Amino acid sequence: MIKYLTVSLLLSVSISCMAQKGFTIKSEIPGIKNGVVVGLITAEGTINEEIAVDTVKNGKFILKGKLDHPRLCTLTTNNLYLLGNDSDASKIHWTYTTVFVSNTNMTFTATTYDSISNDAPIGKCFKVTGGQPQADFNDYNLSKMNPIEWAKAHPHSALSVKFANDFIKGGSGLTKNHVQEIENIISTVPDDPIRLEQFRHNCEFAKQTAVGEKVLDLPLFDTNKKANRLVNIIPKGKYVLVDFWASWCGICRSAIPDIKAIAKKYPNIAIVSVSDDRKDDQWKNAMVKENMPWKQYCLTADGGKQLLEKYLITGVPFYLIVDPQGRIAKVPQYASDIDDYFATIK
Repeated sequence: MIKYLTVSLLLSVSISCMAQKGFTIKSEIPGIKNGVVVGLITAEGTINEEIAVDTVKNGKFILKGKLDHPRLCTLTTNNLYLLGNDSDASKIHWTYTTVFVSNTNMTFTATTYDSISNDAPIGKCFKVTGGQPQADFNDYNLSKMNPIEWAKAHPHSALSVKFANDFIKGGSGLTKNHVQEIENIISTVPDDPIRLEQFRHNCEFAKQTAVGEKVLDLPLFDTNKKANRLVNIIPKGKYVLVDFWASWCGICRSAIPDIKAIAKKYPNIAIVSVSDDRKDDQWKNAMVKENMPWKQYCLTADGGKQLLEKYLITGVPFYLIVDPQGRIAKVPQYASDIDDYFATIK
């Protein structure tokens, strides 16, 4: 009995040590000068976070850290420290290399420091190796295939589930059947179960917010602070443009003249604006300045979170065209797309 307990304990310790292992990225780059600063920055999501940094010593660097699951990152190098007070911009040298980092040993190799290109993650003279996610990333970049076709050929890859997840996000305007087709591409993903779980979760919302489906509700309030719901403020029996915006969003506000022109060009459609502001005075000041002649609402704090989660977007501007039956008819990316769509239903 003691023997089995000892074996079990040793296995538990071994598994625990494996789970705690992080990543290590070492260099084999001739000609890289001592003092060059090397950093690793996350390249997914809206916030880029530096997760490792080192300074070249004896012609080498080493980056160490730990990730909760494989992620695309940017490995940067720069010689700013070496220049000191020299303000000659022509002497500044940066490199940016996209890598798919997992918790394993990785190596950045190049024939020379100057051979590292900024416009590709792999080339004839440089590459990053180590771990299956990075191996797949190299294969994809050399294959010249589009992301979804590559994913179909590699249904178990951490890179494939990333591609599939990106494809269904961002208010892409897919149908429910199309979302299901994308979901069916991905099988088990041993290297990234966390992203696979996120993908399955996102697929469920993508099906609910697909073209042809009823609008998913969100909590909001009107200009008098009276509570309401998104489904209640969308007029029935006509096409409606729902414009999600915010006072602090420059792109949103620059599109308002175009939306005004659309309202004038298609008087039979209804427009409602839903802000994602958190400061009431800024929202109302922007409304006065922009002088939008349609009804205005603002999401609650929880409504703002639900907007991102349910509609799989990273922020505003975001547009929905809703048909007379209250179903999502189109998810336009730009104001010009809105104009083009309404031109087809005149």
